Parts: sequence; C-alpha cells; structure tokens
Amino acid sequence: MNRELHIVSFDIPYPVNYGGVIDVFHKIKSLYEKGIQITLHCWQYGDRKPEEKLEQYCKQVFYYQRKIGFYGLSTTLPYIVYSRRDKLLLERLQQDTAPILFEGLHTCYYLNHESLKNRHKMVRCHNIEHEYYEKLAQHSSRVKKIYFNKESDLLRKYEPILKNAQTLFTISDDDQFYFENNFRDVEVIKINAFHTDDKVSSQKGEGNYCLFHGSLNVSENDHSARYLVEHIFSEIDQPLIIAGKDPSFELQKICSKKKHVTLISNPSWEELNDLILNAQIHLMHASQKSGLKLKLLKALFSGRHVIANKKMATETRIAQHVTIATSQEEWIKAIKTLMKQSFTEQMLQERIQVCNDYSNEKSADLLIKSINY
Repeated sequence: MNRELHIVSFDIPYPVNYGGVIDVFHKIKSLYEKGIQITLHCWQYGDRKPEEKLEQYCKQVFYYQRKIGFYGLSTTLPYIVYSRRDKLLLERLQQDTAPILFEGLHTCYYLNHESLKNRHKMVRCHNIEHEYYEKLAQHSSRVKKIYFNKESDLLRKYEPILKNAQTLFTISDDDQFYFENNFRDVEVIKINAFHTDDKVSSQKGEGNYCLFHGSLNVSENDHSARYLVEHIFSEIDQPLIIAGKDPSFELQKICSKKKHVTLISNPSWEELNDLILNAQIHLMHASQKSGLKLKLLKALFSGRHVIANKKMATETRIAQHVTIATSQEEWIKAIKTLMKQSFTEQMLQERIQVCNDYSNEKSADLLIKSINY
C-alpha cells in the first residue's frame, strides 16, 4: 500500500542544531525507515539553506521564503503564523489526498482552508505557544518584551484554529493535559520527541566537570546559564563548562570572571557530543515549562548524572531518574555529592530501561497508527 504524508515544517530541518528541528528531522528519518513517502514543505529564512540531505528521506522537498519584517505583520494573526503563508504551498497540498502534518502552530495558516476540509490533518504541538511567548517576555529587553507579549496575546486568540485538525500530537505530560482539556472534540495523542540517539551510550566511571549546554542566544538558556554561574558556581569551585550557540556578551563577561568556568562558543556537533559523553554531571535548569526539553533526552541517552529543576524535568517517568534540585542549597549539595559518585553498571541498566520508552521507533509506530493508513 502506498503510504504518503505531507509535512509542513516551520524551518528547514537540517542541520539538526536546535531543539525544534531535531524533532522534525528525526521524525522524517524514522517515518522514511517505516516506508512512509514524505512530501516535505519547508519555510526558509535566516542563514538556513536548501539541503540535499533531506532528499535522502523525502519523495519531494519544497522551500518557501518566509515573509520577514513588514510583510509578515498582521494586526490579527501572530507573526510566526502570518509570515508563513504562500499560495504555492496551498496549491501543492491540494494536488493529492495524502494526510498533512503541520509542525507547530506556526505552520497552521492553511489549516482551516475550505479546500482542505476533507483531508486528514494533524498538528504537532511543540509547546503551548502563548504560554511560551509570555515566559520569553519575562527574560527579555524592553523592545523584545513588547513583541513577545503582543505575540502571546495573538497566539492565545489564534489557538482555537486547532479545532480544524483531526489529531493533535503533544510532546509532554503537561501539554497533553492542557490540549485534552481545551480541545475535547479533537483526538489528542502524546508522542515523545524524536531525537538524535538510537541507543544509550552513557559511559560508566567518572568525569571531572559539570556541563550546561543549549542555544545560548535563546533568552531562556542565557538566563539559566547566568543563574548557574552567579548563584551556584559562585559558591563552589567544581569545574563548569557552558557550551552553546552565540553566547551574549554579558554571559561571556560573567564566565570570564570565574577561573573554574569555561565558556565554549559555537562548538561543532562532534565537539558537543564529546563534551556530553565525558561530563560527570549534566545541569538541566529551565526558567519555564515548555514541551519536552530535547537536551534532557540527549543527556539521558549519552551522559552520566543529571541534575534538573522541576520546570525542566516535567515528565514523571524521567523525573524518577534524575536528581531534582529546586533551591540554591539543593543544587550545591547535589553537585558536591554526584561529583564524587561513579556512574555504575546498575545505573547504566536503569538508564537503558527508562530510555526505551523514548525510542524514535516507538514514536514513529504510534504516529503511523494514528494516521490509520
């Protein structure tokens, strides 16, 4: 049987160098391995360019220029939605009857279009978007704060468009609860985040440093990195490495004042993997709840000990296998304790058991089953 699927992605999902595109790319790869023929539609902007790599896994790949700046503005629609509109996309979706998966509320401009009324339409809910933007505003400069608050308000008003989908795919326990309660006439299914690892590669033994990694140009990650340096590692002298994309000048300045803190800007994927594999402790701090943090899954699949606050470890299954720290004192105590504790064979086997629930193969099977080819 010919099993086809349109996927509308908010960005070009390669290279896989930040959370959202990691989920999209490895979803595409996993579905391809299950025999699904994918027509991929990508919104292009910034420094990301068409990628031949995607053609390995897709029947066709189409690119659309996102309408950046003035042409993406609307008084009634969120910028992240209105800037992703193109009649050519709609025309291509109309050419067959294959199911359509919209990646995020960002891509839902045509979700309620009359011509797609009888199509099987699904939306991957990466976050509760209006809550995410509201929290972004709390850690932003004055100008960005105005934008994020306005966008949050528009996203809240726009969210009911999701009623036009047959299925919503959530990514975390909290999001599942929210969408089940707000969209009772739509099927809501939790499908874990697709990620980079096929198996657990955590190393037994000990490392000699703590690691915090993430896209440091994201205000939430910048805030968390500063918190760790200024409030935790100002009180202890264990080695800390902070690694990630485009750190702010302020973060660079803060790190330079601490001899036991090393900041690695824009590490290669290979360098970051090596840092993750060899760290003794992974520090998973978040200032807001939003979806499932892919870097937490990366640490569980590839790292040793993990310390997280409750806003990071939102999954009940995962929270049972990390050390939870909610105060400065708890963070410091946990770091001091785990720096001396070897990662054992028993710990490795427990890690393998919990990570089995988050395999890409299981997630792909669940997604395909929900489409009901």
